Amino acid sequence: MCEIKYNTDMADERVDEYKVINNMSSIDGIEIFEEKFDEFKITQVNVLNENGEKAIDKKIGSYITFELENIKYLDDKEKVVEKLKEQILDLIKDNSSVMVVGLGNLYVTPDALGSKVVNNIEVTRHILKMANDMLSSDAREVSAICPGVMGNTGIQTSEIISAVSSRVNPKYIIVIDSLMSKSIKRVGASIQISNTGITPGSGITGINNAINSQSTGATVISLGVPMVVDMATITNDALNKIENKIDERGERYFKIASVLDTENYIVTPKDIDELIEIMSDIISESINKAM
Repeated sequence: MCEIKYNTDMADERVDEYKVINNMSSIDGIEIFEEKFDEFKITQVNVLNENGEKAIDKKIGSYITFELENIKYLDDKEKVVEKLKEQILDLIKDNSSVMVVGLGNLYVTPDALGSKVVNNIEVTRHILKMANDMLSSDAREVSAICPGVMGNTGIQTSEIISAVSSRVNPKYIIVIDSLMSKSIKRVGASIQISNTGITPGSGITGINNAINSQSTGATVISLGVPMVVDMATITNDALNKIENKIDERGERYFKIASVLDTENYIVTPKDIDELIEIMSDIISESINKAM
């Protein structure tokens, strides 16, 4: 089997790409389940063993993707919120403490998702410690931070989260981040939730350390939305449509990326501000309801 350099953070896209390039109908160590609703589809990719892990370069665990249609004009946003809440609660089995972490850079719009979500999280840790009579007896301890980016702080994001986690001692950490997709149609219109942690910026810089149970001492749940694609992907998609021919083995994509050096150019839609607001609202509401 050929080794693939993936240009997407989305597990279901990696599965599709691996199957096409290797002319396979299924992958050993990968199982997939789909559930369709009126305005969205849920795809669950379970990586079961080392074979599956190696094939799509994703850790053993579950990756659930919400693929939304007409994201700006959802008729039933509450149904999406409820389903996402259910997925979060499937991964948080008790009423233990949770820390929500918003990754990314607030001042770079495509990277501001995490900060926007954290701004809307209903935190309770300080109230439980100073005035617990204001909350119900079964209130969950919820805290939240935005550690910023290494370019501004000089500190690995994983180091900040690990340090805070060692003092706050949450049982669960929910990490929110912007991701990369290989399809412009999925930018701002898909949500991926996973129980395997996350490596910030892995699709672009690849220089950050993983945020997972080993580095934090807590169960790490990641929630991400693709907000960018690389230029080679857009160029290749355009040629697919012009020639009415799919670049099934990814050969043309890599030629484009090599000749034009397009992998160094990351693209986001002009309405990214609106997409960030919609998605941050859906995610924060789901987390608040789950808490």
